[in-house]
Amino acid sequence: MERQVIYRDRQEVTQNDLNNAQIWGDEAQQHLTMDAITAHRQFTGLTLTIQSSTEVAVAPGRLWDGTTGKVFAKAISETVSVYENLPLQDERWLGISAYGQQEDTTIEPRDFIVDVATGQTQPDQVAMERRRIVMIHKAVGLESPTPEKPEPPTGYLLLGHVRLNPSGIQEVVLADQFRLPNLHNVNQQVQQINGWILSTEPRIASIQTDIAALGEAINTRATISQILQVARDMAAVKERLEMPDDYVFYGADHFLDETESDTDHADYSARCAEGLRPPMAASASLSLALANPLDPAARQFASGFLLPAHTEVTRLRMETMVGNIQINNYPVETHQIVQRHVARQRLQYGQTRTICTNTGFWALGTYDAATGIFRYNTGETWEIAPESRANFLSRMGHVRMREAFVTTVLEPYWDTVTTTHNIQNSIVAQNFLSAQTGWMTSIELYFTAVSGAGGLTLDIVNAPEGAPDLGAGIAHITLAANALNAGWCKITLPEPVYIEAGSRYAIVLSTGAAHRVGYTDGTEYTQGTLFYGQDGQFMQMEADRDLMLRLNFARFANPRTVIQFEPLQLAGGIGDIDLLYEGITPDGCELIWQYQIGGIWYSMRSGTAENLAALSALIPLRAVFLGTTDLMPGIRTTDSQIVVARPATAFTHISTERTLASPSDDIRVRLLLEDFDTTSHTVACQLIIDGTPVNPTSNFDEIVDGRSRWREYRFTLGSPESEYQIKITGSTSAWNNAWHVAERFDAAL
Repeated sequence: MERQVIYRDRQEVTQNDLNNAQIWGDEAQQHLTMDAITAHRQFTGLTLTIQSSTEVAVAPGRLWDGTTGKVFAKAISETVSVYENLPLQDERWLGISAYGQQEDTTIEPRDFIVDVATGQTQPDQVAMERRRIVMIHKAVGLESPTPEKPEPPTGYLLLGHVRLNPSGIQEVVLADQFRLPNLHNVNQQVQQINGWILSTEPRIASIQTDIAALGEAINTRATISQILQVARDMAAVKERLEMPDDYVFYGADHFLDETESDTDHADYSARCAEGLRPPMAASASLSLALANPLDPAARQFASGFLLPAHTEVTRLRMETMVGNIQINNYPVETHQIVQRHVARQRLQYGQTRTICTNTGFWALGTYDAATGIFRYNTGETWEIAPESRANFLSRMGHVRMREAFVTTVLEPYWDTVTTTHNIQNSIVAQNFLSAQTGWMTSIELYFTAVSGAGGLTLDIVNAPEGAPDLGAGIAHITLAANALNAGWCKITLPEPVYIEAGSRYAIVLSTGAAHRVGYTDGTEYTQGTLFYGQDGQFMQMEADRDLMLRLNFARFANPRTVIQFEPLQLAGGIGDIDLLYEGITPDGCELIWQYQIGGIWYSMRSGTAENLAALSALIPLRAVFLGTTDLMPGIRTTDSQIVVARPATAFTHISTERTLASPSDDIRVRLLLEDFDTTSHTVACQLIIDGTPVNPTSNFDEIVDGRSRWREYRFTLGSPESEYQIKITGSTSAWNNAWHVAERFDAAL
C-alpha cells in the first residue's frame, strides 16, 4: 500500500479513518492494475457457451478496467436469451459485451445514535457492502444475407459474437484478443521462447555476415544474358577463323614455368613468371612478424596463426543430459588421422607485374583424372605430379590486375601439407551441420566421470557424407588426464578452426580410459548423430542421441582491424613485393596489405605501385582486416615468405634444344609481345646452331590490339638443320617501364 492509516492505543477512531483504510488499499490495487497488469480493458473467465438453441451462458469471471484500475467480478454464471433477437429469414450477429457497475448491497439493520447526551439510538435498514459487478450487454446487428458484426458501445468490452438464423444459435466467436493472459502461462511461454532463442540466436547472429558473403558471391556470377552473348560471339569467332581441327604449331612456350628453358646455359638470365620477363637484380627473403608481439588489436596463437582481437560466444548448445556413455566400452580401433593445413594465399605486387594473356592456357585444356595428364588443345601434354593431383581439381582462384597478382586456394584446408596422427583407442564421434561460417575457438564437453588412467584425443574432421572422414582432419589436440574434469570441460583448440556454413563436420574423441560423456536427446540443433568405431568403420548409435556439447566461436571486437608488421628491407631499394602465406579470407571479408612511403599508407592494389618507384630500402608494412564482428580473415605468420626485389632492365632467354624429325632450312619463330613500346623497349631473336648464334633473315609485326603485337622472325639457313635452340633478348629503358613476351611459337617448314 502507498498510504496507511495509523492506529494507536486509546486513540479515537473516526469514520474517515476506517474508510481510508480500505480506500487507500483500493487505490494501491488500482495503481498496480494500471502500472503492472494492463492499461486496457480485458477480461478473465466470462466465456460464452451455447446452452440451448436460444440461450448463451456467460461463465463467472472478472473485468479488468485498465483505464481506471478497477476490477469488476461476476460470481455466478448468467444466461442470456436471444429468442427475441432471432431473424425472420436471413442471419444476424449479436455482440455480447461486458461493462462494470458499482452497487451497494447486503441490506442489514443497524442502530444509529440520535441523541448523544442520552445515547438514544434508532434502527435503520442500510447497505453494508459495496460491490463492483460485471454487467452483460447485448448489441443486436442487422438482419442480412451477409450480416456484419456489431461493435459494443463505448466503454464496453466485447466478449464475443453470436451468429443467429431463424432456427437459433449457429456459432459463438469468442473475443480472445481481449482476454487477460495468466502470468503463469506467460512465464511458461517466456521460458519456451528463451530456450528457442538460446538455441537459435547463435545460428542467426551472423546472418549479416552470411548475407554479405552471399551477395558478394552472386555479384561474381554471370547473368544468363551475358552467357548467351558469349556463346553467340564464340560461334562467330569459330566461323570466322576457319581453322582446321588438326592445325598445330610444332613447338610453343607459354612461359608459365621454365620447363622449356635452358637455365644452365651460360647466357641465361631471365624470369618465367606468366610471361618472359627480366630477372630480379637483387632480392631478399623475409618472414611475416608482428611489429609489436603484444599488439592489443591482434591475437596470435602459439602455432603462429593470427586473428584480430576477439572474445568467445557460444553458437551451439546441447546441454540437457538424458544419459551417458563410457568411451572405452567400445572396441579399440587403429586409425590414421590425416590433418590438413590452411591453404596458401599469394600477392605479387609491383610495376613490373603486367598482365599476361597466357594465364588462359590452363583454362583451355582438359584434365584426365585417371592418368593425371593435362592436355592442351595444341596437342601439348603435361603430367601432374601424383601428390598434386587432388589439388589440381580443388577450387582455385586467381585475380590478375596490372601491378597486382592475387592467387588463392579457395579450399580453406588442403592436403598438399599434412600431418599424420596414429591413434589406437576406442572412438566415438559426433557430426554436425554448420549453420553459419565462423572461427571455432573451443569445444566444451560434459563428462559425468573422468578417469585418471589416461588422457583424451580430440580431432575435428570433415564429414562430407555424414560419417567422419579421418583423411580430412582440420584440428588435433591431445589432452592429459589431469586436463579433464567432471562436468563441463572446456577444450581450447591450439588455433581457431575455420568452419563453413552448409558443411558437415565431426568431433572425434578417442581414449583408452574410462571417461564417461553425457548425451542429450534429438538431432534438431546439430542435424547430426553419434557414432562409434568398429572394424575400421564408423557405426551409428541410436539416431536420437547427440553428445552434450557447446561450440564456441570468435566474436571480433571491431569489423575493421589494422595490425602492424615488421618493415620490409632491401639494400638498394624495393621495387617488387611477393607475399606468400597460409591464410583464409572468407566471402564478405577482405585482407588488404598496405605499405608506407613518405608517411602515407598505400594499398597493394592495381594503380598504386608507382609509389615504389622511389626504391625505398625500408618500407613499413601493415594489414587491414575487414569483415564483421562474426567473421574475419586469418593468416599464419610462421612459414610465411616475403620476397622483396628490384627488377633488372634486360633479359636473355635460351630455350631447350629443339630436335626435328627431319632437317629443315626454313624456321619461323613468332613472339607475342605485350605492353611493348618500340621507343623504349627492344627485343631480338636468334637461333643457336652448334653453339653459334644465327640472325633472322627477316622479321615483321602484326598488331593485335593497343597493347599486343605478334613479331615473326624468319630464318633461311644455308643448309638444313635438325637441332637448334632459340635465343630471345630484350630490354627496357627503365626497370619500372615493363613489358613481357607472352608466348613463343616456332615451326620448321
